[in-house]
Amino acid sequence: MSASKGITAPKHDAAVKGTDESLRFGFGRNWSDFIAQHFSDDRVESSRAHLLKALRLKTLAELSFLDIGCGSGLHSLAALRAGANRVYGFDFDPDSVATSIKVRDMTVGATAPWTVERGSVLDAACMKQLEPADIVYSWGVLHHTGDLWTAMDNAIIPRKPDGVVYLALYSSDQYVEPPANHWVRIKKSYNQRGALGKRIMEWKHASRLFVGGLRSGVMPWTVMRNAGVRGMNFWTDIRDWLGGWPIEFASYVEVEQWAARHGLTIVNAVLGEGCTEYVLADLQHHQVWAAEERRRLAARKPLPAPFEKNAGISWTSYIPAQIGACDEALTPRGSRLMLYDGDRPFGLPHFLHAHIGRYGQGRFGHWRDHVIFATPDGSDPNADPSRYTYVADY
Repeated sequence: MSASKGITAPKHDAAVKGTDESLRFGFGRNWSDFIAQHFSDDRVESSRAHLLKALRLKTLAELSFLDIGCGSGLHSLAALRAGANRVYGFDFDPDSVATSIKVRDMTVGATAPWTVERGSVLDAACMKQLEPADIVYSWGVLHHTGDLWTAMDNAIIPRKPDGVVYLALYSSDQYVEPPANHWVRIKKSYNQRGALGKRIMEWKHASRLFVGGLRSGVMPWTVMRNAGVRGMNFWTDIRDWLGGWPIEFASYVEVEQWAARHGLTIVNAVLGEGCTEYVLADLQHHQVWAAEERRRLAARKPLPAPFEKNAGISWTSYIPAQIGACDEALTPRGSRLMLYDGDRPFGLPHFLHAHIGRYGQGRFGHWRDHVIFATPDGSDPNADPSRYTYVADY
């Protein structure tokens, strides 16, 4: 069963952003090695649970799933196990295509409603051939195409009007110390080195992760175990991160503005260590998310004022401790609280306190009985406290 009506050889115009093809990272080879050494049902289950949690669904029954840049095929398999009635995955990298097919054939068999082909999201004609999907999914892929915003424009072509888009993109909001440009240089350097030079860079990066974890009370083995959340193991994730070239970053505001141009709304956002995950929907056509947005707006309460001034441009508001889970050292993204400026959500939770005060732009964090925040426009919130509200269960 094919969703593509016959996709031809992919077109991938690397010259759009001046991409040096000699530096392009072989994601497919990395995924192939990972599957050969680390594939497990536990990783698939972790991916399945995360997928459903982000989409706020109990099952994908009767829904079709399009996996753009399917990589290892783990997320496609997770969607199938979550109940999707049709899964279609494609990737520009032939090694990724081969790995996805291998995972399909060794788990559910070639006759399963799961098609894998080669294609490019930068080929608009190719995207127009695809059968419309209920869920358009692309995790950590579009920022590696060499033309992020064209890739995003094309990714939503096969979305059903009442479907959702689920994207994970490297966040310029998160990469501030060091900034995004630092990592662009690192990735170029990694891909220019030989095998020994790459191993040295990998160990240096791992050491920094371990030291950062220890400063937060997290042991190195816990840091390594947590790498499995997105379906990888620790060293695969490091190679994927250091080698991921070409690379672009996007901010929450940029994605929000892009979505608005296409009639979409960010209905859920999950801030990660590197990628921010976005779930987007057209609220005029998606009844479930439209109802959820109405619930959120109706559930808002005034953010308690006056607001206490902190270092930099951050402020503190004290809220009832019993409103729900908060961020803690061992669960740094445990809170589902969202702040609003008027009817617009801040959109950027779970940030370090120092980053909130230093970089502002709507960053905030919910710890115990208080919220530390910076207003989206950098203004003093005490000038008009009525602008600011919160919902505990976003």
